[in-house]
Amino acid sequence: MALHLLEDWCKGMTIDPKNCLLVTGVSEEFDEGSIEPILRTSTKYLSECKMRGRMFVREEGAFAVLCELPSAVDPLQVPSTITVEDGVWRVIATGSQPSPAPASNVEFLKKMSAFLGKEGKTLADMPGLLGLDPGVPHLEPAPSPDEWVKALGKALEKVVPPHPESSPYRKLRLFSGGPTPIPGEEAFEPWLEHTTEMLQEWAVPDAEKRRRLVECLRGPALDVIRTLKLSNPGVKVKDCLEALDHAFGRTEGLEDVYCKFLNARQQKGEKVSAYIQRLEKLLQRAIMRGAVAVEQMDRTRLAQIVRGIQYQNPILLHLRLRERQDNPPSYSQLIKEVREEEERQAAGVEGSPEEEAL
Repeated sequence: MALHLLEDWCKGMTIDPKNCLLVTGVSEEFDEGSIEPILRTSTKYLSECKMRGRMFVREEGAFAVLCELPSAVDPLQVPSTITVEDGVWRVIATGSQPSPAPASNVEFLKKMSAFLGKEGKTLADMPGLLGLDPGVPHLEPAPSPDEWVKALGKALEKVVPPHPESSPYRKLRLFSGGPTPIPGEEAFEPWLEHTTEMLQEWAVPDAEKRRRLVECLRGPALDVIRTLKLSNPGVKVKDCLEALDHAFGRTEGLEDVYCKFLNARQQKGEKVSAYIQRLEKLLQRAIMRGAVAVEQMDRTRLAQIVRGIQYQNPILLHLRLRERQDNPPSYSQLIKEVREEEERQAAGVEGSPEEEAL
């Protein structure tokens, strides 16, 4: 019924229902002037919505509100409910189905939409990811949530590695910290470097990372984490690595670690990607020592890269790294962009006019 109300209301006002939302369950305590600000601040996606009218629905004993967005509504980005002081408002879009998809499907769609955003993709990229022709206009009705689940599932297989719980994963190397190394154990510094890199790559909850870390520890090293968990059962993996670094790592002061990071410069003949990877190891040590806050990690990394890259390096210019310091990319995004640019430049050199003439 709510969907029919949305469509009929839009028809009566001669506005496109695809650009509109219907918000139901709004009590009379909220006047017209307070509803729109609440919707705009509830989520970033609704920040530009405009209230077009309010109607009392007798069957619900509450008001329904019609809102319009600047462009077609993306159902995956619209919250199904909005929590307010006196209860919950329900949000309906034209993409709603008479028989709603299971809650698990809706949750999957939202997570997939968020994942695509982090990868720099949108739903408009789905045809290309699925091997379809993105240039063909879609004249058919919008797919149902179940159809989206199937289509996005295929795309997910292409862009997401198998979940670590459903497939074998590389176990961490052993470390004990004891006076007599156990078979297969290596020195602490190489172990810490390898472990930190592996833990960053695994897309699993922090608790699972901590469990896997504990699996590879023996003797005094395991005792350090056990003691840490006694005082804080939910201790983060970052804090575990920091405690191990304090117990078994080099006795470098905070200032020493930070100075090494600030003094790191791109060496002659060194690729920018290699420099960034070398710098990242120093940054991680600075973070573990407390010299750099995790929240400032991306900004600090990019600022040092801008300082450390050789003057007028073409990658620095082409990727506009100086101009991006207020909105720095993550490490994974940055290294991806740099390596792609290096490959592009290398291909340009190989295919230069001089070689083609030969």
